[in-house]
Amino acid sequence: MNAYFKFEDIAGKITRGLAGFCLMVVFVLFLLNISTRASFITWNPTWIDEVIQFFLVWMIFLAAAELVRTGEHFLVDIITDKLHGTASGRICRLIATAIMLVTYIIILYFGIKLCIRSNIKVTFTLPHVVKMSWFYLCIPVATFFMVIYAIRDFYYAIADVITGGKITVKLDEMKAKAKAEDEDAIAIEKAKEALKQQENQ
Repeated sequence: MNAYFKFEDIAGKITRGLAGFCLMVVFVLFLLNISTRASFITWNPTWIDEVIQFFLVWMIFLAAAELVRTGEHFLVDIITDKLHGTASGRICRLIATAIMLVTYIIILYFGIKLCIRSNIKVTFTLPHVVKMSWFYLCIPVATFFMVIYAIRDFYYAIADVITGGKITVKLDEMKAKAKAEDEDAIAIEKAKEALKQQENQ
């Protein structure tokens, strides 16, 4: 279980980092595109729009995978909130996580098929070595992580039904403990830095 938590933490850092990088590229290219059109500069390459689209779709799908990991994605939780802590609520959560898992698997399957089919197509403005499959690759990559996170949620939902909700309580305690350990480690590093500064003075 600890190995999985480490994997999830690393995957989260990677997806957040890549999504942030894509956002930065989109922002810079948008700014460049607008500034060249609104000024006397005649340089206005046609490939900018396509590159923006590329990084934009990758940013969206990677960010969506991270939202699924943290449980902050869009969902309708009226019923599950009302039934929270009850046997009906646990069964409802099991059904919801099963639907999510099946949905992500379907998207992953058709995303892979789309990438394979579009591998023979090239982009309109970029060099012909850039295939359209590079654009669509964000779908199977992001949904692969979504499937892993959905399996995690489905496993916890099954365990909750079997144990009567004890697994969720235990998981929350483990997360709280890990968070406290991280905060302690940060506090120790800050104390070391402060001590070094005092010694240098």
